[in-house]
Amino acid sequence: MPELFQLVLYHMSEMFQTGNEEVDRQFGGGIPFPSLMLMEGGHGVGKSAMVALFMKGLLDEGKKVLCITENTVKEYIENMKAITFNFSHAFLQNRLTIMPLHVYGIRWSKEQSAYLLPVIGKYISNSFKETNAVVIDSLSLLTVFSDETKILDFFTQCKYLVANGMGVIITIHPNDIPANIAPRITGSVDVYLKLDSTNVGGRDVKTMKIVKLIGSETNPESGFAFEVDQTFGIKIVPISTANA
Repeated sequence: MPELFQLVLYHMSEMFQTGNEEVDRQFGGGIPFPSLMLMEGGHGVGKSAMVALFMKGLLDEGKKVLCITENTVKEYIENMKAITFNFSHAFLQNRLTIMPLHVYGIRWSKEQSAYLLPVIGKYISNSFKETNAVVIDSLSLLTVFSDETKILDFFTQCKYLVANGMGVIITIHPNDIPANIAPRITGSVDVYLKLDSTNVGGRDVKTMKIVKLIGSETNPESGFAFEVDQTFGIKIVPISTANA
């Protein structure tokens, strides 16, 4: 496998839109594809909702998506439906494959858990011909007992898949990646987004900072505030409105 920074540069030949005009505008009109995206944030800051929006955009453009999640299939579909993303049809039509990481009744030992990340990496590679994009929400369970070499090897593998036309979207919590290799990881990805939550004028909102976006056709906004609405999905919140 090539070293993390020795992969041949590839051409992001297209953009995909999420279908949410306000969000697409923040990204300069769309998101480069294929690309390796890393989305970082703590619990409850909207990572899963934003990833679901990206998945919807990929599915609407005819891509086949593999989603690796900490939820069961039923839980994931129901949770996303609660915030307006109905993936039932795509799942039944085999355009969306959902792979749950949790298996009820099985307890992973520390030694077994250490091999989860390489196993998932191999599974993704074996799915290359049938899948256009992979979403991992989140990487936490896979890295908790992984050493630095396994983590670096996994991201190198992701870069290789992207170089050959597959899109990869990964969510992480802060500190999922050891601090001494984090700069190498964030420096190697094409899209790096940081999510947080804050209170503006007495109103709780979520925020996204676009730290890095390689391949955009126009200059994106550096960041924005948003809400996850059970009726409208993701809504951009103008700072002036949040202050009202």
